[in-house]
Amino acid sequence: MRVVGIAVLGLFSLVAVAVAVTAACDSKPAPNPFEEKKDTVEPPALSAPPKPTGPPEFSVAAEGPKVGWTYIMLDKPDGKQKLAEQIGDNKEYVSGKDVKVTADRQAKLAYVAAMLDALDAGGATSITVATDTRPEFAKTVKFTPRSAGKSAPSCSVVAKVLTERRNAVWSLAGGTAVRSPKGLAGPDMAMTEMDLTNAAHRCKDSDFVFVSADDDVEWGLAYDLAASTQTLEKAKLERVILLEPAPVAGRPVKLE
Repeated sequence: MRVVGIAVLGLFSLVAVAVAVTAACDSKPAPNPFEEKKDTVEPPALSAPPKPTGPPEFSVAAEGPKVGWTYIMLDKPDGKQKLAEQIGDNKEYVSGKDVKVTADRQAKLAYVAAMLDALDAGGATSITVATDTRPEFAKTVKFTPRSAGKSAPSCSVVAKVLTERRNAVWSLAGGTAVRSPKGLAGPDMAMTEMDLTNAAHRCKDSDFVFVSADDDVEWGLAYDLAASTQTLEKAKLERVILLEPAPVAGRPVKLE
């Protein structure tokens, strides 16, 4: 009997332990009054960034042309096509307007010319180019689209920066190119202005001047030459047209 009693007592102990364990598992811990309640915060829904308003910035850097935030790599086969597409996407700010372009002095003349030609094709009436320059020259020059140059008289003035950093001046019809001396920081601009004035006097029926530079000449020197044509005291060359590719000094210039 004593053995049976011990067994029963052991059984009751096991049951009590099991009940206690079960109760402990089923019971929930009491809330902590000092614990902050954290609500679940849903992240905001993703949305497309707002489209910029107003005209984009048209610029030309050493890397190439830029429309708004988009650089166009003209060295790639589809570069000019992409530039035309960017201009087309912003036609409302180009067609029938004077478009402002900022060009770095170290940019290639070919890159600046590509931008001007694309704006011309987009319907721009003129393009005002801003470039840092010498103190005596204006910081902006208004360029006439190249397409307008087809009506220029054959005696119209042509000026070009040569590889050796001298300026050459002649006419659309060709003839002897007068070359300026080389100055300390590029072409001698005082002599160039004298050559431009003389050439303009030989063609009084034209207010065109065609400006260019050899391939290895940075845009800044070409800009200086263009700006110098607007400071002449005894001649007026109001319509400035950028030529690219550069013509050969002294030879007739074909306008396409």
